[in-house]
Amino acid sequence: MSLTIQQIITDAKRLASRLKDRDVVADVLLNETHAINKKIVAMKQFQEEVEQLNEVANQRPHSQLIANIQKENRHLREIQQENRELRAALEDYHITLQHVMSKYRQHTNEEIYKSKINFKTLQEKKYNEVIRQQAEKIQEMAAVMDKAALIDENRESKDQEVVSMLKVENQGLREMLEIAQRCGSLKTEDKNVQTDVEPST
Repeated sequence: MSLTIQQIITDAKRLASRLKDRDVVADVLLNETHAINKKIVAMKQFQEEVEQLNEVANQRPHSQLIANIQKENRHLREIQQENRELRAALEDYHITLQHVMSKYRQHTNEEIYKSKINFKTLQEKKYNEVIRQQAEKIQEMAAVMDKAALIDENRESKDQEVVSMLKVENQGLREMLEIAQRCGSLKTEDKNVQTDVEPST
């Protein structure tokens, strides 16, 4: 059976299509092969690392590993204790700061209150000053009156002395008059002469 050119072309196209499909499958298989190869390489590397770790672990005694673990645990506990101490110190700092701020606010409020003008206190001070001044004036007047009374007492005492002297003198004159009358040295017209001297008050 003879083949026509059309059949040859059709077969060629079909073959090319199959080849193309196979190329796609081959590419997929190649990519999968590369991925599997990478996994194998990674597994080998992991195995090598595990073997190295095992060698290191085998070289170190178990007591040293336990000691290292305990050392790390102690270090961890120290860090935890330090954190607790820092937290407690921070709380104390906040409490102290709050106390200081409270005292500061209280002191500030007291200073503000003191700085305000107290009109009642000023008025009381003014009244007290007036009373003090009046008391001083009264004391001065009392001192003047006492001095005047003392002067009056001295003057009255002197007046009493003068009166006493006049009375003594008057009594002496009376006695002299009586003696003269007895002796007749006075005339009859002089008998009515007033000899009594009354002191002026």
